[in-house]
Amino acid sequence: MEGQLQKVLVVGCTSGVGLQVTKLLLGSPGKYDVHALVRSRERACKALGNEAAKVKFFDGDITKEDTLQPACNGINAVVCTVGATPRWRIPGYDQGTFKHVDFLGVKKLSEAAASAMVPKFILLSSVRVTRPWFPTIIFANVFMGGVFIWKLKGEDALREAYKKHEHISYYIIRPGALTNGEGGKRGIVVDQGDKGFGSIPRVDVAHVALACVNGACTPDSTFEIWNSKEKGTPDLSKLLQLVPDKM
Repeated sequence: MEGQLQKVLVVGCTSGVGLQVTKLLLGSPGKYDVHALVRSRERACKALGNEAAKVKFFDGDITKEDTLQPACNGINAVVCTVGATPRWRIPGYDQGTFKHVDFLGVKKLSEAAASAMVPKFILLSSVRVTRPWFPTIIFANVFMGGVFIWKLKGEDALREAYKKHEHISYYIIRPGALTNGEGGKRGIVVDQGDKGFGSIPRVDVAHVALACVNGACTPDSTFEIWNSKEKGTPDLSKLLQLVPDKM
């Protein structure tokens, strides 16, 4: 990719980590060609302000399969940060559930990306997805639509889609509790095995996602991140020491 712009598709650019990722990409002129899959251009433009003019928007929805392939064609990296909004829904009447977004939507998107041979797919998941017995996870799965159950299924769907092809890689980031705090102020713990927990600003997570886009992370790996207690600039070199998932 030396000398060429990396074409990066952000799915979830209007808020949260996705918005922070988009801002980081736009903050490196001449390095990235920023694309975004959006349900509402108006909302996206409002979130990005004047920078929105630099983004190539694709009208679509992660739950609508026919809108995904055109957005993935010719892309070098997909960064998927979408997640359903926790709220009660009438069963069968809403496609915005965790099942439809965090699992089936991620499944459709990862299959479209794999079919288009997108070299890198970065997925934002969550810590504790493999710990269903944890009290807060029990509560969330019972009263919030099984959010962690469907996120784990989404992870598995990405792995399944990408392992069918050579020369393309996935990266699954499981951050701790997300905050709107200022990033770059504390170290970042990088772990595997879903054993720990902590909090981390969304902008720090965005920097980790960008490291994956740039190849500064072990391919085909799943890992957890949260802030350490030590103050100082985060060291992301440990991302290259991760162990790939066992297929």
